[in-house]
Amino acid sequence: MRKLHQRCVRTPVFRTLAGSVVVCDAEMARQVLVDTGGQLDHVPAFWRPGNAPLPPPVCAALNRWVHTCLSAEDPGRVAATAVEAVAATRGDLHRACLHAVAEANRRPLGFEHHSNLRATVGEFLDHVFHGMMTGASRYPDIDAFQRLAARAGRAVASGAVPGFPDLDRAIRGEVYLRAVTAFVGASAAALAWLICALRSDELVATRRPAETAPDVPPEHVALETLRLWPPAWQHRRPVLRDHRIGSMAVLRGDELVVPAYALQRHPRYWPDADLFDPARWARLPQRPEAFLPFAVGPGACVGARFEVRWLAAAAAHLSAQPPIPLVRRSATPCVTAVFSPPEHTIGLR
Repeated sequence: MRKLHQRCVRTPVFRTLAGSVVVCDAEMARQVLVDTGGQLDHVPAFWRPGNAPLPPPVCAALNRWVHTCLSAEDPGRVAATAVEAVAATRGDLHRACLHAVAEANRRPLGFEHHSNLRATVGEFLDHVFHGMMTGASRYPDIDAFQRLAARAGRAVASGAVPGFPDLDRAIRGEVYLRAVTAFVGASAAALAWLICALRSDELVATRRPAETAPDVPPEHVALETLRLWPPAWQHRRPVLRDHRIGSMAVLRGDELVVPAYALQRHPRYWPDADLFDPARWARLPQRPEAFLPFAVGPGACVGARFEVRWLAAAAAHLSAQPPIPLVRRSATPCVTAVFSPPEHTIGLR
């Protein structure tokens, strides 16, 4: 990531050796993601069972379901539930955050009246998603995933998940587990980063101001956490039609990449870009173009507004209680499809 960041600072658009086209100019990146010409495929990885994109009406129905679920949730309740669960846990930080966020979303995920579904999701988080999130498993356990997807599919068919779209039985369990990652994955990574960032002795990969501004709004803490450590650290889009981005020819079959991590630390857009300074948001007239943790356009995160609100509530809850005790086990962040902190153990030193 460091090499990618350095290259992004030097070059606004470039092609990697693997053939991806990387866009590191904020205005250009937004134009690319908005994609008024329909040149890109915006179906997120969540809605690609068997790596095949679902039809647009099905994707739209799933996105509506996610949006409806989040609209019915109280961000403060979700944050309080997740923070209390992590604070009461001992062991791996990533696993604790995954389970805490899943439990905080128990209503939309159907746990409240279906204990078997809760157990299925817990096993999925432990034995499949945790390894993918941390990089401990290079490849997912396909057999375990298919077994859990079949169990989840039976629960979904019984009406356990309120409002879940009616899907073909061959894919409904897999799509449900992918929906779990949509609700849980990025939010758990963001919560883990926030817990690390609020510990003065465990701040990861950045610096603090010499003097911390008093009474910083929790929303600004959330925004600064998402700026420095965006769980969705890059936004990837398959190219459907030949076109040009600036002077770069982009061909059908290429993959276009907008590296949110690099843009959100780019010195052109952010004074003292590597400084963890939540107070900077009070000095900004509006959110900068280079702030893209949720992307924009047709493939933007449907839960972006809720994510900021619940993470801000989590920052308030964490600041009002003693720091969660952490023991750091690795030196570098976990960089997979999700960007998450170095591995930590929750517990007394």
